[in-house]
Amino acid sequence: MTPADSHKQASAPNLCDSVDPFIGSAAYDLPEATGIAGRWWTPKPPIGNTHPGATLPFGMVSACAYSGGYVTGYGKYDLSLDGNTPPVLHPDHRAYGIAHFQQSGTGRIRVYYNYLLTTPLTGSSLESRHDPQTLIEEKASPGVYSGLFEQSGVHFKVTTTARSVRHQYRFPDGAKPHVAIDASAGGLLIDGMQSYPQGGSLRIDAPDRVSGTIHMEGVPIHFSCQCPGARASLWQDDQLLEGESEYQLGLDKQKFQPAFGFVFSAVEEGCPLMELTFSFSLQDPKRTENLCEELRERSTESIVADAQQQWQDTLGKIEISGGTESQRQTFYTALYHSCIKPADFKNENPFRHQPGPFFFDLSTLWDLYKTQLPLMMTLWPERGSDFSQFLTEVATREGGFPVSYLMDSSPDRFTKQATGLCHMILEDARLRNIDADWNLILKLLWKTSRSGKGRQSKFGDYARNEVVSPLSHTLDISYAHFCLARMARGLGDQVIHDSAAQLSLHWKNALDPESGLLKEDSTYYEGENWNYSFRFIHDMEGRIKLAGGVERYTELLDLFFGFRYPSPGQRVFHFEGLNNEPDMEAPYSYLYVGKHDRMAEIVQAVMRSKFGTGRGGLPGNDDSGGLSSWFVWSACGIFPVTGQPVMLIGSPLFEKATLHLPGGDFTIESPGASAEKPFISTATLNGKPLERAWLNISEFQSGGHLVLHRTSTPSGFGQHHLPPSFTP
Repeated sequence: MTPADSHKQASAPNLCDSVDPFIGSAAYDLPEATGIAGRWWTPKPPIGNTHPGATLPFGMVSACAYSGGYVTGYGKYDLSLDGNTPPVLHPDHRAYGIAHFQQSGTGRIRVYYNYLLTTPLTGSSLESRHDPQTLIEEKASPGVYSGLFEQSGVHFKVTTTARSVRHQYRFPDGAKPHVAIDASAGGLLIDGMQSYPQGGSLRIDAPDRVSGTIHMEGVPIHFSCQCPGARASLWQDDQLLEGESEYQLGLDKQKFQPAFGFVFSAVEEGCPLMELTFSFSLQDPKRTENLCEELRERSTESIVADAQQQWQDTLGKIEISGGTESQRQTFYTALYHSCIKPADFKNENPFRHQPGPFFFDLSTLWDLYKTQLPLMMTLWPERGSDFSQFLTEVATREGGFPVSYLMDSSPDRFTKQATGLCHMILEDARLRNIDADWNLILKLLWKTSRSGKGRQSKFGDYARNEVVSPLSHTLDISYAHFCLARMARGLGDQVIHDSAAQLSLHWKNALDPESGLLKEDSTYYEGENWNYSFRFIHDMEGRIKLAGGVERYTELLDLFFGFRYPSPGQRVFHFEGLNNEPDMEAPYSYLYVGKHDRMAEIVQAVMRSKFGTGRGGLPGNDDSGGLSSWFVWSACGIFPVTGQPVMLIGSPLFEKATLHLPGGDFTIESPGASAEKPFISTATLNGKPLERAWLNISEFQSGGHLVLHRTSTPSGFGQHHLPPSFTP
């Protein structure tokens, strides 16, 4: 490192200090929306469903206080599925201990993880682990989470490495320190949301170390746990198994589902500090033992420092200036939430015991494909390459591409949400120059399109009938075939191109030419026909013409967003205002009719009224970072169109944002950015006037300097040079 590099590193701001992992962990708590934002619809619970636990960027493991609450296992809320304030499960903020593996921002998905619940005890009775404790003095920063269990007086801190979690417990004077681990724990403390092992085994393989395997949702989780200075014992149903060094969960025990686990007891009474380390693998039990040994001599502080450095490097991919301190915290927390999922399980594929890329927690792929995955592939193309290889492996092994992928053995359950997403994701990756075996991917995508395996034959139905239900899936499959045709054209496969191109034309069958919207006689997932009517398709020129032309399409957008009131008796459903994501790209649809000013007003209203600081700072499910990634893109002033070589120009929140891309830095400057000046008057790209409100993806990825001058009154920016429409 040169002296200049050393000085730069020393003077760089600590971006971890700008992140608040608690944002989104409680019900929405922001000032009441006014103006245009006050007219929007809230169909889902107004809570981000995030947790403040410790994890690494795209980390395999996480650790957080466990209350059994919906949906991450953290917090006080019960099951909630509508737009009302979530009901309360617990009257206060409490926890039973620290659990491992958590969802991030999802809704009802059935699989809720939270395995190997770990509870510090100040007496010898295991039964006290059932008593929840008030959780106070919580602190969280990327990679580290801490707090105090009030009744026992035990302070805790947890942090992570790539495959391990370090727990640190400080006991009060005079305590009899123990730490109990429930190996049978899983899921939430809500009816129908618990998990129980399909099999399990434990073994004391050293006085201070226990190894084992639990099969949760069909996935083997191998672990080793060591606690230096302690003695390990096994237990079942809160009774010590004296003299036993092994435990097996057989079929006879599974019938009555006993609680079982192990406990570490301090060798020296009055020991104020106990530290234990979990290491995990889905492939190799021996790997976990080696990981534990590697970490034996490492201090908790050094693990925290390494975790925070990884987050510093990750967050440093985007630099911002301007705005308020609160807005900067909102931004970097959004970037943090954008980098938690999907979870990187590289070399841990539990279904094929071979090394290579592997991911879990594609829990909301129908949201991630629009914002989060383009962000990941743009900033970290090497991870995008791994992700593309992972999807290729899944399609090769399972015969089709997934629409979700959770940490279980039942992939692709969410067939009603969306269809054909991987066609869009992988063509987007190719456009972003991600390294992958594109010829193999093309063949696998075409095979999926021809067979419809795992998607209730929707592809087959579409090919036969040129329409499928729900009608939003007709748009999905049409666009999937557009992406497939473009990939085939780029790779020189004329046969696939011609067939896929023809199949991409049937999006019109989902629309009603009289209303200009999607037909009403269909079901729509978490929305109505209006919410799906303004999503991007490849032929936006044809879409607008079908709606009756530019004036009519603009009128529909104005009704949708609330700029125009409905006529008497007219039935209108409004924008969901990022409380939900089916219409998250809809504000940018205004660019296709030359109304950049309308888009700017909406995007600014969303960013300024629907996102904020504090636990109630998110308007709805973060959906594995899909919501937060929308904010990251929009705050920077640019927005991706997945599967198309286009980046749309928005209305930045900050005066300057620099994205450090592999092809060079791309800087967006917006002097005088403020709520009073939401509109763009003029723009330059690399010093030359720019009259269009979009960039070719190559202009973006090669680096450049975009300047967007602001004004308080609408202008004609982007009015005459519309984003392109594509034919396959």
